[in-house]
Order: sequence, then structure tokens, then C-alpha cells
Amino acid sequence: MKNLVLAAALATALSSVSMGVQAASPNELAQIREQLEALMQRVDKLEQENTQLKSENEQLKATDEKLLANDDYLKGEARGLRKETAQQAVEVAKTKGADWAGKVAFTGDVRYRYEYISDETLSNVSGVGLVPTADRYRDRIRARLAATVKATDNITVGIGMTTAESNDPRSGNQSLNSVFTKKPFDLDLAYFDWKFASWGNLIGGKMKQPFVKPGQSLFWDNDITPEGLAVGFQSGTFFGTAYNYWLTEQSGTENTRTADTMLHGLQIGTRLPIGSSSLMLAAHYYDLSAAVGRSPFYNANANNNTTDTIVSGATTTQVLRYDYEVINLSAEFNTQFGELPFSVWADVAENQDPSEENLAWAAGVLFGKASNYRTWELGAGYQKIEKDALFAQLIDSDFAGGFSDNEGWVLRGAYAPVRNWTINTTYFLNKRNAELANSLGQLDVDYDRLQVDFNVKF
Repeated sequence: MKNLVLAAALATALSSVSMGVQAASPNELAQIREQLEALMQRVDKLEQENTQLKSENEQLKATDEKLLANDDYLKGEARGLRKETAQQAVEVAKTKGADWAGKVAFTGDVRYRYEYISDETLSNVSGVGLVPTADRYRDRIRARLAATVKATDNITVGIGMTTAESNDPRSGNQSLNSVFTKKPFDLDLAYFDWKFASWGNLIGGKMKQPFVKPGQSLFWDNDITPEGLAVGFQSGTFFGTAYNYWLTEQSGTENTRTADTMLHGLQIGTRLPIGSSSLMLAAHYYDLSAAVGRSPFYNANANNNTTDTIVSGATTTQVLRYDYEVINLSAEFNTQFGELPFSVWADVAENQDPSEENLAWAAGVLFGKASNYRTWELGAGYQKIEKDALFAQLIDSDFAGGFSDNEGWVLRGAYAPVRNWTINTTYFLNKRNAELANSLGQLDVDYDRLQVDFNVKF
């Protein structure tokens, strides 16, 4: 470019010189040279600017290509990040789900029972006289479902439901009757269990029985889930429980008796190793407070505890005559006969308030354990509960029909065809009104009960 411009300028200049060289003066020639030099400088400057513009244009093109490449890269990275974030969200959800599932445990059982009852108690039927009780045959079901949740590192929450008939606290059985009607499924457990120390825990709500019972003792019905607060401790071989349970809550005006009927108790015990065997010893005390002169009965029935009659207008009420300040001593020895477990146990109790009809005792043996595949067990026990030895709202509802002033045998057998499935047979050979005659003068009334259970746990 520079050479072309220079050639044009020289051609123009030579043409001018050739046309007017003769007439040009020295000054004019000097001016022509200056003009040529100025033109050459301008051409050089334009050439430099053109080169610079080319360089800048190349730089801009490179930058543009780099930006385009960066844009494509960022778009790819964004797509990758979105995919990774989605995957992480799924993994977090899975982790949370697994964490939740790991904190919750479900347990339960379904039991089908055939039951036969022979009761020799007479009834006084108006216009007929004394009539014997007919033998009874019935089929019953029991279904229970419970969930325990580890809410924190040291707090567990439990919620449980069970079938129930007439809100009986001593039974989860439901008889098959009433033309296929729906059966109630009620709250059985609702508690927290706070492990506040390595040696102790606090339980509050409607809970399982927190104290230890020896063998197959029937001083407490197994279906009872008491309500209130309990503190347990375990240190080495020693254990214990203190509890405060509500039976009835009272309200009213200041001139009425508003103290709540409650059950306070304390158990202390130890488990002593004896070679490969063990011996459990326990002392248990409970006191039924603010109950004398009241009717803390779930079904308006004292279950044969001694009562007094209160008449108010046209209303007649049966109220407790005695307090129940019960001292209970228990023992259980566990050992092995070959590969089979064997245990022998004993339970004795005395109510400190009445001076008579205040003793209870029970003892029994259990050979084998029906739990795993093709395992079995056999057991036998004998029990005697005098009329006011125990608060009869709590004693087993099957033995002698759930009434105090009883005695007799319990024979048991069970077989597990597979794990979590057992077939149980229990036979009660009992006497009702063992010490004191009933209102019709009957003494030593025979009461037999056979139960055959098909029980599946999960």
C-alpha cells in the first residue's frame, strides 16, 4: 500500500516536473519536495494505524472466540451442576428416609383363641330360684400394634394400639359376635422413655409395666398398661423402679373430697449370678391412696375385695373398706437342664391394712422355652389370693374369672413350629370363694377354664 501511494506521488511529481521543469524556480522545487515528504509521513502514519487496527481486530476475534468457548463451557458446567444437584437431592432424600426408617421400629401380634369356661357359681333368678351357670364356649381375637421411635439420642417414644372389649384394662381380647360388627381398636400405649443417665430412665404416659414379675406370676394382669410416671434404675446387679400412677381424677367444690385416687409404688431387686445360673430377688411395695370409701373400679365391680354399701337417696354404691398397702417379695431361679432352660419362681404378698384375709402367694416351674424353630415349653403353677390381699382390679382376669379369694392350678404348654409362631394351651383349675362364702352361701366354687391360642408375632 505504501509503495503504491509513493509510486503515484512520484508519477504525479515527475509529470509536474516534466511539464513545468523549465519554468519552476528553486523555491517551488523545495516546496514540492516538502509536500512529497509530508505525503510520505502521512502514508506511513496511515499504514501504522491500519496495522494497529488489524492487530486489534485479530485480538477482538480471539476474545470473541474465547468468550464463545467460555459460554459453551459454562453452559455445560451448569447442566452438570443441575444434574449433580438433582442427584444429591435424591441421595439426601434417600438418606433422610433411611435415617427415619432406622429410628422407627414396629412390633405387634395377632392371636386367635378358643376358650371354654365351666363355672359352678349359682345365680338367683327372680321367680325361678337358684340356677347354675351354663358352660361357655367362645372364640376371641386379639390384635396389637406398637411403634417405638428414637426421637433423640436419649429419648424414645412409644405408641401402641390394641383390640379391646368394654374398655377392659385387663384384656385385649375381642369376642367374635354381634353379626360381624367392627371391633374397637383403642389406645394401649402412649409414653416417652428418657434415658437421663447411664443408670436411670424416666417414663411418662400410658406405659408397659416397668417393674419385674417372677415367672408366670398372676398378681398383675399382663395386659394392664398403667398411666402416670415411673423412674427406673440399673446399676450392676441391682435394679429398681419407683412409680406414681393415676387411677381416678377428682374435681368438685371445696367442701367435697377431691383427692385423686392414686397408686404409689417402689421395687428394688438384684440379679445374682450363680455359676451359669442366676437368682433374681425383689421387694415390691405399693399403696393405693385416697381409695377407702370410694369406688376406683373400671366396671363398677370390686372383683371380690371387701366393700361397704353407701346409700344416697335412691343410689346405692359399693366402696372399698380397706386401703391396699401391699408388701410383695419375689424370687426366680434360672438354670439349664442340658440345652433346655429351667426356672422355678415364687411370689408372696401381704396387705398391711386388714388384719385377716390379707395374704397371697404363688409358685411355679417352667421347663423349656417356646420361641425359636421347633422349641417347646411346659409349665405349672399354684396360686392363692385371699379376699383383701391384693387390689383386685389389677390381678389376672383369667384365673378364677379375675376375682380375689381364689386358689388353684395353672397348667401351660406351648410349641413353636417356626420362629414367631406359637401354639399355646393353658388350663385353669381353680376355686372361687376359697375362704369366704359368696352372697348365696357358696364356698369352694369350681371354676375351670381352657384356652387354646394360635399366636403370631412380628
